[in-house]
Amino acid sequence: MGKEVKTVGVKEGLGAGIIGLGLIIIFLPSAVQKIADMGIGETYPMLSGTVMVFGIFVVIAGLSIIFMKLSD
Repeated sequence: MGKEVKTVGVKEGLGAGIIGLGLIIIFLPSAVQKIADMGIGETYPMLSGTVMVFGIFVVIAGLSIIFMKLSD
């Protein structure tokens, strides 16, 4: 009876949304595999590396929002 009920707030929802966006960005290069098959050159590895690094930064941003101490 003395337990405090914890609920998910706006901060956690925002963090989860940013993590989801980061995961979409990380898996985006596998969805555009056709670029490599077009014979353009080194476009696909450059796109893949850039998007993976960007996705990692977005996931880190989401985690930092979730674990950040905010006063409500």
